[in-house]
Amino acid sequence: MIKTFTHPKSCSFSDDLTLIVNGTPVEVLRTDVADFANFIYDASEGPAEIVIQRKHDTIDDVTIRPLRLGIKGKTDVKTLRFTLEKAEKISVEIEGLRPFFLWANPPETDRPDPEDPNVRFFKAGQIYELGLFSMEPNETLYIEGGAVVKGRLLTKETDNVTIRGHGIFDGSFYRREDGNWLPHLVLDHCKNVTIRDITMLRSCGWMILLGACDQVEVFNLKQIGEVISTDGIDVVGSRDVHIHNCFLRNNDDCVVVKAFLVSNKNLTDTHVEAARSPERVLVEDCTLFNAKGGNAMEIGHELAVDHVEDVTFRNIDVCSVDGNGAVFSLHNNDRAEIRRVLFEDIRVEHCWDKFIDFRVSRSRFSTDSVRGSMRDITLRNINWLQTPSNAGYTVSMIGGWGPENTIEDVKIENLCLNGTPIRHIDDLEITTRYAKDIRVV
Repeated sequence: MIKTFTHPKSCSFSDDLTLIVNGTPVEVLRTDVADFANFIYDASEGPAEIVIQRKHDTIDDVTIRPLRLGIKGKTDVKTLRFTLEKAEKISVEIEGLRPFFLWANPPETDRPDPEDPNVRFFKAGQIYELGLFSMEPNETLYIEGGAVVKGRLLTKETDNVTIRGHGIFDGSFYRREDGNWLPHLVLDHCKNVTIRDITMLRSCGWMILLGACDQVEVFNLKQIGEVISTDGIDVVGSRDVHIHNCFLRNNDDCVVVKAFLVSNKNLTDTHVEAARSPERVLVEDCTLFNAKGGNAMEIGHELAVDHVEDVTFRNIDVCSVDGNGAVFSLHNNDRAEIRRVLFEDIRVEHCWDKFIDFRVSRSRFSTDSVRGSMRDITLRNINWLQTPSNAGYTVSMIGGWGPENTIEDVKIENLCLNGTPIRHIDDLEITTRYAKDIRVV
């Protein structure tokens, strides 16, 4: 079963590609950095045949990511064909074109009732310009597939809220050209929150800010961030957060854990008291693309609290880190102790400047006068697909601030370069300073 969505005719559609899934045309939309298509696919009814047609030229060189899926495809002049066996979110990269993000979503089993008074329902085929809006306790915001909601959501001290649907949450109501660095979706001191299935586009600042929230689930989220500072998901002083099965293309940190007072110093028209120690954050089964700014997986820079603990990144495909950031990034610019952090089952397809970047330091982001530390950090089952150009350019560093502000107990277990396990820390071209007990297993 294939279910497609019909978007308003005023949306931006691809000039380059068409898509047919099991004989059904699927609309392909565009942004300045990628084309994308969204549809629902029930894998229990058999495989899905994907046919992508290039309009103006031939299809020669193609890469389909994550590489873990092993999808090669067959090309014939202007046509690319391959098969999906289950709902996957992939990037089809045809030489000479922007990436094409193809998002097959599993069936929706619990669609809300449009007549429910606790459901704010945005129907397909329309554009809704809301500007700044908020939610009520126990309310569901549902953006139906094919609907576009333009604006930004700011909800404070609101419990039991759900943001969902296969539609588009578009941030272009506000423009960076007008001096706006506005966060797109802000949850401030909320509890029991669910964000699922939506597509977020054209933000002019952080895309999701979870400020001092509790019990948050983010599932099957798709994002395309284009301008600098479009962080994907900022977990700021929040606890018991589960982020899973998401596809994030951001022009700053994809997923980041922070803790500080978020103010106009960081984002326009923003004040979120989130200087609370983050705890129990799990990010798993996600695909990450990082552009010029930021890092793929980050803790820091702003950590004006006593500690950050129990943060896990598991089963992640890092398809690219193209700028000056790192794949694995811990930046402690304040007083916190970062402890019990696990990176596990991570596949890195491309990075450029830095691979591992763990630092206790002082920067323009610092608000504390004293420095912190890190301990009990584990990287386990990591495979990095190095290219010849990485040698001499891509570095790693683990550096404390001083004898009292160190990084200690870093375990590197089964870290492979192109499938071959490293035997010594020097195999990573790593620089260390005020670092103790770094072990390679």
